[in-house]
Amino acid sequence: MFEHKKRRLSGAKPTGVVIALGLTCVIGALGATPAIAAETEGPVQTAEVAPEASPEATPEVTPEAPEATPEPTPEPSTTEDALIEVVPAIPAITWPMCEGDKFIPPTLQAPPDDHAIDYTFEDYWYDPPFTVPLRLQVYAELKEGYTWAAEMPDGWVAYSSGDGAFYDVYFEDVPCAPHHDRIVPEVPVVTQAECVDGELTEPTVTLPENSEGVTYELREYEDSDPRVLAKASWSYRFADQEKLPEGWLFSDLDVAWYDVKFDDVSCEPGAEQPEQREELAATGPSDAAVLGGAALLTVAAGVSLIVARRRVTGR
Repeated sequence: MFEHKKRRLSGAKPTGVVIALGLTCVIGALGATPAIAAETEGPVQTAEVAPEASPEATPEVTPEAPEATPEPTPEPSTTEDALIEVVPAIPAITWPMCEGDKFIPPTLQAPPDDHAIDYTFEDYWYDPPFTVPLRLQVYAELKEGYTWAAEMPDGWVAYSSGDGAFYDVYFEDVPCAPHHDRIVPEVPVVTQAECVDGELTEPTVTLPENSEGVTYELREYEDSDPRVLAKASWSYRFADQEKLPEGWLFSDLDVAWYDVKFDDVSCEPGAEQPEQREELAATGPSDAAVLGGAALLTVAAGVSLIVARRRVTGR
């Protein structure tokens, strides 16, 4: 019977179909589901390629993921714009002392400038070697991009503006330090401006002569009247304020100031002219006993002053 079917199949179907039917029988014997479409291999290839499509698609999508989500634009760095905190260095100081009866004067030196701070020691007020007692200061100024730390070293005090600081040094007196009697500065001569033949003269200040104990210096300013600075020489000290001549202001044991007041004078017709105070000061009596002289001399002097004033002012 098997031979009969074989002859019928061999006479009706091509050899490829017989092989396919044979495979179907074998697969069926193994318990698998046979493929129905035996004449075309398309469905078989599709079944074999479909599982491989997923791993091929994955590498194509993965590199596109970062491009789909752009990175955010970074904000300006607050760290780069922030001020850097610094602290000032301590000045170099040696304190006054006595070696037997010999006086060893103090010294003070400002720290050297660095990348963040400029230091200044304005010692023009005093010429070393310094004597005592004496107060000095060192100044520190911040450069751009820096600020003071919350805690400053001992002795340094920051200004409220935040851009500077000062270091205060006080040298106390010692027994062997040389001292002279307290001295007073002399009064400078101030000549006010006046009208002469319709022209306004320039006011002037004549300084007293320098002495062993005091030197004088005129300080001029653009927006105010000048001042006279009196500096006591080494080992000299000025008297207290109540003992200084009128016009002088006690600033320190070695420093006093005299404020010059210039009159507002105009040569315009009809302008009121101030009294010539400098002439009265220069020509007036300096001894109080002379003022207590005879009444006749006093009246004569008053008349002379009135005449002189009218000649100057033209009234």
